Amino acid sequence: MQIPDEFQLHAWVDESMRQKDVAAPMYLLGAVVADPSRCEPARQELRNILPKGAPKLHWHVMETREKTRATTVVTSLDATHLVVVGLPLNHRKQERARAECMERLLWELGQLEVTQVFLEQRTPSLNDRDMKLVRHLRGKRSIPSTLRVDIAQPSTEPMLWVPDQVLGALGDAEADEGRWFDQYEGAVERITISL
Repeated sequence: MQIPDEFQLHAWVDESMRQKDVAAPMYLLGAVVADPSRCEPARQELRNILPKGAPKLHWHVMETREKTRATTVVTSLDATHLVVVGLPLNHRKQERARAECMERLLWELGQLEVTQVFLEQRTPSLNDRDMKLVRHLRGKRSIPSTLRVDIAQPSTEPMLWVPDQVLGALGDAEADEGRWFDQYEGAVERITISL
């Protein structure tokens, strides 16, 4: 199969942390990688299952029925899921954990020839910190110059909800509740790093 010249891959990134009911506290940084030209049906499906009044799908506030519906949608996507798990997480060094996981995740996305990465928006100062890290990684050639990284709002970009769902399911599996993560049937590449 020949891939057309205009083919691109984009990635949408979110974070999570697990400190209770797991063997060791962990920082998780996940990405969903997909062809942006084929994401609109997925966005619409995700919007259709969004609870009334909620700005986005967020695993930790969803009920069992909502998690089941979301997992069905996310596992049906034509996408790749990557998760970098940093262990053990020192809650006082959360931003350091994010930086180490981000470096590895962006490197992996570069290896997949992703051209555009969208990080979920945080506070202005933390967004600036993320972009400073990206410039640093580019300067030391840890990520390719062709990898563009921007900040996106989860309230307007449903693709940012996907890694939240994957991270939530993985975190639950780490806490011995694997019923949702089992549905991914090996479709999530997990990379564990030491913090």
